[in-house]
Amino acid sequence: MLPFAAYLRVYDPLIAFPQPDQSRWAAYAGSTERPRRIAALEAEHAESLRRLVPARPSPEARQNAYVRRFQGKTYICPWQSGLRSWTAFSPAQGPLTDGPEPYIRSSSWHVPYSWFVPFAREERWLSFGAAGSPPRSLLYVTSMAQARSRLARAALVRKRLDLPYKDLPFGDVESLYAVLRGFHPEALIELDYGGLVHLMTDEALAADDSVGESAVALIALERGQSELTVAMHGRLRDRWRRVHALYRAN
Repeated sequence: MLPFAAYLRVYDPLIAFPQPDQSRWAAYAGSTERPRRIAALEAEHAESLRRLVPARPSPEARQNAYVRRFQGKTYICPWQSGLRSWTAFSPAQGPLTDGPEPYIRSSSWHVPYSWFVPFAREERWLSFGAAGSPPRSLLYVTSMAQARSRLARAALVRKRLDLPYKDLPFGDVESLYAVLRGFHPEALIELDYGGLVHLMTDEALAADDSVGESAVALIALERGQSELTVAMHGRLRDRWRRVHALYRAN
């Protein structure tokens, strides 16, 4: 059973990896035996569960990855199952502060507001999972340059705000911006609603405009239109409150 979680993934271009990782990932991307996207999320979850071991994992232990191809280039998002399982299930052991940032971040039962900021409405890809079509999914994909620019803009607006508006509606954009600065400037960023799509009806998925509402709220803040900002935040809050309520009812 897949977790009801959303995912924020970073795909580095092959040139971002040192040798011999670069050659290994190039061969992996061309392999016919690697998990395909249609079943990769389930395979990743199963691997994460298998890697729940008492030993402290190595951040360099990367065996599987998501693969994207864009404009003739190959992009890799390592699963880092051992590292992420350690972080998620062994909080008492402390974070792996001496290693790189994980390529994948997950959020159970909701999407953090800051994750909407790096994207634009036109970057959405939606499938209802009908017969003969890709699995039920809602994705956004953008370039690292666009993501950093949008986050930096939101952070600048937040910096100018009075305290009552600090949490409307972007969350901790400064921290996310700092994290993304640690990756290659030509990387891709992906927001995947993951298992959350199974908590939403077709109508709710089609109507979901969380990314657009965040963008409108940002523009309204820049223009001093506080009422519009609060209205957009209200839509976001109500939508994700309904989804998160299913966790408490479960």
